[in-house]
Amino acid sequence: MPELVVRIEEGTHMKITNLWRTLLIAGIVVWPLIGDATDRKTPTAPEEFLKMANPVTPTAEMLKEAATIYDSRCSKCHGSGGNGKGSATKDLDVKPRDYTDKSLMRTIPDGQLLWVIANGSDPDTTEMKGYKKKLSEEQMWSLVHYIRAFAQ
Repeated sequence: MPELVVRIEEGTHMKITNLWRTLLIAGIVVWPLIGDATDRKTPTAPEEFLKMANPVTPTAEMLKEAATIYDSRCSKCHGSGGNGKGSATKDLDVKPRDYTDKSLMRTIPDGQLLWVIANGSDPDTTEMKGYKKKLSEEQMWSLVHYIRAFAQ
């Protein structure tokens, strides 16, 4: 078999070192930006939930109660403004959803939101627990209205 001979011109070592340095710096800069793109494994609600429309009529009183519930149970992770940047998210691998994202919120049915509020999300990828034993169905539907308001 013929011998492979590679000739390296003077200065090539410096070019390769600079290339690796550039790639390393680019990786350090880009990695935090793709942190929000961590594979989210939110379970899809059963079909009967996906077809549900919110049966609760929003009223000022109901939204006020939903705001109180959200502030006490949701805002630490989802943020007081619904942007997913609450005070408890610093060390989370999978960041909470940004409820202010209009295009995202258009893709999530009311029943999906209700189901996640009731049952929580994937315990392997998020820390969201379900509230079906702590909140009434009407309170959870009220939260769906309140959460939707962030994207308006």
